[in-house]
Amino acid sequence: MFQENLLTGLKTAGLLPSEIISIRQIQSFPRGGIFYVGKEYTELNNKMQVTLLPFLNITPVKQMAIGTLTLLHILLWGWRTRHARHRVVYTYNLTVPPGFFTLLGARLIGAKAFVSLNDINVPGQTVPNTFLNRFDFWLHKILIPRFDGHVVVADSIMKDFAPQASFVRVEGGITSDLLSKTGVVAGEKELNGANFTIVSIGSLNETNGFNVLLQAFALLKDADYCLKIAGAGPLEDEIRCAAKKDQRIKFYGIINFDEVLALYKNADVLINMRLTKDLNTDYFFPSKMMEYLVSGTPVITTCTGHVADEFSGLAYLLTDESALGLANMISDVASLAPQSRIEMGKRARDYMQKYKTWDAQGRKVVNYIRDILMPS
Repeated sequence: MFQENLLTGLKTAGLLPSEIISIRQIQSFPRGGIFYVGKEYTELNNKMQVTLLPFLNITPVKQMAIGTLTLLHILLWGWRTRHARHRVVYTYNLTVPPGFFTLLGARLIGAKAFVSLNDINVPGQTVPNTFLNRFDFWLHKILIPRFDGHVVVADSIMKDFAPQASFVRVEGGITSDLLSKTGVVAGEKELNGANFTIVSIGSLNETNGFNVLLQAFALLKDADYCLKIAGAGPLEDEIRCAAKKDQRIKFYGIINFDEVLALYKNADVLINMRLTKDLNTDYFFPSKMMEYLVSGTPVITTCTGHVADEFSGLAYLLTDESALGLANMISDVASLAPQSRIEMGKRARDYMQKYKTWDAQGRKVVNYIRDILMPS
């Protein structure tokens, strides 16, 4: 969704991509069940045409084949656009296709090379400490400083990988459709009266702190607390078990967006528990945070990336990521006057509407690209 929305934002800002190359996302054979993935063409919701490259679905042949075909497409595109004054090869992340191929292609045709860096996995932290993952991380260190422009979700990416290089931060955005739908929710925001309802939605894993959330909720003995969780992931069984033992916990599994909005509407607070201390998640930004903040419902969040710098005063910042720390924060927020919490949610929504729409983010990226191509 990030890629599609960014493309829409670029198009709206006047920079229409002339060719889009991608792949069909599928697990490698035999887990993916398909040995060979053929070439396809598809169309995004914004009417942009996308070429999906073919490949043998076997790691690491898969990655090398995708990289080689990407390089070939860039060379052919470079020939077709050889009379253009300015050309940009813009790649999303550096793992698939391997960034070496996109950077090489840009250099061979004399184009500027830009990269969106949305998630860099740290071996032994967010991915297993295997040789291939260590090699991928090493390649990031080598390649990132060599790109001409960088669009990142976290400042720490540039601080650690290319401290002298230019960049612009785009951690996500809000679509007009999301703004409209959450506007209805915010406009009909209800006070819950007896119960204090806590909601958390996302990938149910340790990185997103759902195990800590369960531990924290167990420390809140008051019967008036209610915890609602939706999503899927490795901790799903643990959450189901907790819901059976504690009737205050409700687990919804995977739900549609209208059901998500209903949870937001009736929530007193949303929890964004992306861990920052026990795991190295410095090179990520939780995209769910953008949706939370625009919902009009107040948010308790860990201080991921630039959260403390930019969203202080728009969310309740959690610095103690222990179960006790989260339980104390929930208790403190619950003790606030309901109207105070609603005003916090409204400030966050107003900020997101002003600065974080995909139209605004697209303009930011386009202006950055133009500054690199045509420095004043």
